[in-house]
Amino acid sequence: MSRKITVGAALALALLLVAASIPLTMLLALREQNKLIPRLPELIGKFNALDEIQRKVNDEFYQAPKEDAVNAAMVSGYIAGLDDPESRYLSAVEYQTYMQRLAGEEPELGIALRYDPELAGLVIDQVKEGSTAKISGLKQGDHIVKAVSGGKELSITAEVEPDKAADAITKFYEETAVTADTPSLSVTITYERDGQPRPPVNVMLGRTVSSISAYVRTTYAGSNEPLPQPVGYIKIFHFFKNTASQIEAAVKDLSRQDAVSYILDVRGCSEGNLDYVCEAIDLFAYVPQDTGALVTVRRRDNTTFTKPSTSGNIMSYTTGGFVVVLIDKRTSGVAELFAYDLHQFNRRKVFLVGEPTKGINTIQEPFPLASVDGAALLTVGTLVPYGASADKPWNEGGVQPNDIASDIDEGVITKKQGEDIVYRVSGAEQQLNGALKLFSVLSGQTNS
Repeated sequence: MSRKITVGAALALALLLVAASIPLTMLLALREQNKLIPRLPELIGKFNALDEIQRKVNDEFYQAPKEDAVNAAMVSGYIAGLDDPESRYLSAVEYQTYMQRLAGEEPELGIALRYDPELAGLVIDQVKEGSTAKISGLKQGDHIVKAVSGGKELSITAEVEPDKAADAITKFYEETAVTADTPSLSVTITYERDGQPRPPVNVMLGRTVSSISAYVRTTYAGSNEPLPQPVGYIKIFHFFKNTASQIEAAVKDLSRQDAVSYILDVRGCSEGNLDYVCEAIDLFAYVPQDTGALVTVRRRDNTTFTKPSTSGNIMSYTTGGFVVVLIDKRTSGVAELFAYDLHQFNRRKVFLVGEPTKGINTIQEPFPLASVDGAALLTVGTLVPYGASADKPWNEGGVQPNDIASDIDEGVITKKQGEDIVYRVSGAEQQLNGALKLFSVLSGQTNS
């Protein structure tokens, strides 16, 4: 049974609601004002600085400013002022490229470079399966002498100073990435192999979707000395959408080729997404039911959220083999989390060999910007992996290679075994051989 009210009663009710809303609105406004007042000097300072330079430009600059470029530069400068090298402004093209890379779809040459101190130059560290670089015949160890794209010689040179090698590698990737300003969709590479000049090859920029490179090793690096048993080697370039599925497929394929132990190489690896690296960790880390979390993300206000384990499965390597994760000072961010977590979840099966990593314990997310074309890539929190303390950075000074004394104390290895094991070692070939020798020692099949 419905009841009717008079127009007067309805009007009175409406006025009552309006009257009730006024104190609430005033209360909310007061709260915002209280937040704003302490920041007024800061906001006025920002406004004055922008107003001053804008007036100078309008009065003195010799031509009309390009407002879109000015706005983008202001956003970029603001982010740069945060003093966080992991945060940056992405132009519209850079943002599109970033998202394509996360999806494993960005067109690229398909090669990873490293510095070779003996050649004092850059050499190919890995060639991605299915890439046009692979098809062109480029191989691991080839020394890059020159590269030309669109008739323009790129900045890469035959000789590079050691302290400038990292910048030279980054510059090469930038110059060979597909952008709106890309002059050509191919790069002509001049190179040497085993000290001998080779004919230049023209490498097309292909849609490379491989995040890994995998094969079975049967000999030590730099020699024909056979290993006691085949070892599966997986180079991980980055942690993108397709990485975990490709690693899983590679492990299954390598196990069919009689590989029992595995090397997971994350040297030079830094790019990736938190979700995607957790998928990769989940393949190898058996997570106890009472733990569940692969990593906790802590935000500035001390709120947290976790990335739980989803698979609950354990890969075949744990039934009889071991895993070595190769790390170096270029291993950064999500790749450090990968190495740390794998070791923490199974300290008797997973070992870290190489050099201390870069020491980045933060995670970034992209935020599209409506005011300018592009996005802000911002650090949104710190990572606390399984087994780490929130009070002390788990990778301060970098994730460390295994420690002989610690492993002996924990009963992971014997003192006698420790005499033949080297965890901390520099040099790409030496690190690889250190991992291979470790498998031999742990399986009781040492080579003479």
